[in-house]
Amino acid sequence: MDPSFFVRGAVLGFSIAAPVGQIGILCIRRTLADGRAAGLASGLGAATADALYGCIAAFGLTGLTAFFTGQQNWLRLGGGLFLLYLGIRIFLTRPKENAEGLPARGLLGAYGSTFLLTVS
Repeated sequence: MDPSFFVRGAVLGFSIAAPVGQIGILCIRRTLADGRAAGLASGLGAATADALYGCIAAFGLTGLTAFFTGQQNWLRLGGGLFLLYLGIRIFLTRPKENAEGLPARGLLGAYGSTFLLTVS
């Protein structure tokens, strides 16, 4: 078997298995704008939120699931407004010529904001 065939198949498989959504794009943007540590912290925030929902589903926390299901319209509205706020803020912000490191929010802020965005 040709090794290049395997490599091309692996690249194609990984690209299909790892779709890039809104949170993924946010992590990529933070990595490019603020550095690897901010991108990693953002990715960990998203992974924590996904793990939280996975635990809720796995452990059958029906009360919490029922609450989130009952409040889904408010959660969607809040999440949508937050996405609009982020989009407008990013659109109106001028790109920096030279990145000066992390903004004042730091790694904990990058983690927390991505966690809250993913949960919403």
